Amino acid sequence: MTKEFPKISAAQLFCALIMSRVAIEVISPNSSTAPKEAILSIIITELIRFLLALPLIIFSFKHDNFHRHLYNKNKFLGWASAAFGALLLIGAAVKTLFHTIGFAEKNLLIGTSSWIIFAAAAIFAVYAAFMGIEAAARSGALFLAAAGIITAIVFIADIPYFRTSEIWNVSDNGTLLSDVITRFSNGGEYLLFAAFLPYINKKQTDSSGKTAMYFMLFSIVIPTVLCILNFLVLREFYGLSEYPSAASASLSDISLFKRLDGIFSAIWAMCAALRCGMFLLSAVLVFIAVKRVSYQEAQGSGESPNTAQ
Repeated sequence: MTKEFPKISAAQLFCALIMSRVAIEVISPNSSTAPKEAILSIIITELIRFLLALPLIIFSFKHDNFHRHLYNKNKFLGWASAAFGALLLIGAAVKTLFHTIGFAEKNLLIGTSSWIIFAAAAIFAVYAAFMGIEAAARSGALFLAAAGIITAIVFIADIPYFRTSEIWNVSDNGTLLSDVITRFSNGGEYLLFAAFLPYINKKQTDSSGKTAMYFMLFSIVIPTVLCILNFLVLREFYGLSEYPSAASASLSDISLFKRLDGIFSAIWAMCAALRCGMFLLSAVLVFIAVKRVSYQEAQGSGESPNTAQ
């Protein structure tokens, strides 16, 4: 955080949010047994998240500092919202870190001590948080581009394995509710959105709100497409695969690279570690939002234009 009031674009925020959402989908153990169940759980979970975040999204169309706004309404409510938000963000960061360790241990660094993987991922996450919001947003966009390219190459290489006849004929095991709960617990992007909101360089007053709306839409579309592609490749083995995307990558075969799963797993593991770093950074930012206005109030100064609501 080298600048007092760093700024990021709405496009960078969107890329960071999408990178975070898809990364947790890729590195989390699969809890679905059939594509119908998985797609339905994706849609239900995202709609629940969106409805819960709707007050924040409506707020973002005209204002840009949610926690400061609550503090101005009520000091206790402001500090309580910052503390609760930071606690949830830290919890999401820790959960992401452990998912990253499990994913890397089974798909990337097979046989490597989990402590070594933990140390590497934790150092990368802390470094990403220390670099600040501008670096995190730029990295999120770059990592999303790299991960998108390698994922596209993987599924292009997997086209010979595609089979469509069984995609809607696989029965599930009635685990929709548990699948929704699992996916919901892997969320947190709207908390990230709230923390990053004061730092968005808006071209229009509704830029942030539109970003949240687009994020909700793509958070349904991209995981759904990924789920369908994985099932087209894996078919009856989809429900048996702990990490379906990594399993699909292990089947890829192109002339220069016989298998792309190593590159695929490495890039998505780095995306997950960056996600962890962004959540840690956000936990700090929510307290900064409240602490700054508290300090200004104590000093008897006027409202800074850089932290205006």
